[in-house]
Amino acid sequence: MFHGLPSEDPIDHLDEFDRLCDLTKINGVSEDAIKLRLFPMSLADKAHQWEKSLPHGTITTWDECKKAFLAKFFSTGRTAKLRGEISSFIQRNNETFAEAWERFKGYTSQCPHHGFNNESLLSTLYRGCLPRYREMLDTASNGNFLNQDVDDGWQLVENMAISTECYGEQYESTDWSSTAHSIELDAQMRKDMLALNSKLDKLILAQFPAKHVNYVSEQTLVKDQEGEETTQEVCYIQNRQGSYRNPQQGRYNNYQAPWPHQQQSVPQGFNQGLLIPNQLKIGI
Repeated sequence: MFHGLPSEDPIDHLDEFDRLCDLTKINGVSEDAIKLRLFPMSLADKAHQWEKSLPHGTITTWDECKKAFLAKFFSTGRTAKLRGEISSFIQRNNETFAEAWERFKGYTSQCPHHGFNNESLLSTLYRGCLPRYREMLDTASNGNFLNQDVDDGWQLVENMAISTECYGEQYESTDWSSTAHSIELDAQMRKDMLALNSKLDKLILAQFPAKHVNYVSEQTLVKDQEGEETTQEVCYIQNRQGSYRNPQQGRYNNYQAPWPHQQQSVPQGFNQGLLIPNQLKIGI
């Protein structure tokens, strides 16, 4: 029984009444007629007095009865709050489409006397969805979701909610704020690495000033014997060309290593301490 007290919830009373009426079926009598006949019996005290004061013939359908009942016993503040939730509905970033759809339906069911028509509700839901879901709805509607029939639009929304709930729940529930934070950390790490590389380059240049070096060529590997490799270094210093190679003592190769009488002598200290990395070219 509903007495019309502030502590009572008229929505809960209507839901319970609907469930009880679903148990009653009379051949030849419509569902609306059954509910209109039984509803006054579910009211008492203040609520019953309100029902008796209604002019005869003003309520002819169950939907009209519910709206009049809620307009009387549903608080104005609560109505305004739920109407605001409906009109300003926006899907949250960490909310799946199915969850957003259920939340939207919850607002409308808690305030059935909200006053919005179906076309307006469908437009509000569409505009409040995240961009990727609006694109999906448009694609499924041949380019423009709002141009189709309202009933077809609601069916498409329901189907997409079921589909995303079954197959895209983990992807949709991604915490995009955490992902953005990870991207920022990666960018900062790359910035730090670039700064470190710059410091290393300056340190290398400080260790190898090479004031009189005009050109330094790359190091090449020359085989002495099978399985052995040595390093040959060709240096051009102050426009003077010289080739120096220090083979392993006692080993000569008839096609690569020069014989002792063919080696060019190198002044002592000529190449001492000159170890310049590959690809390092320094000009005066």
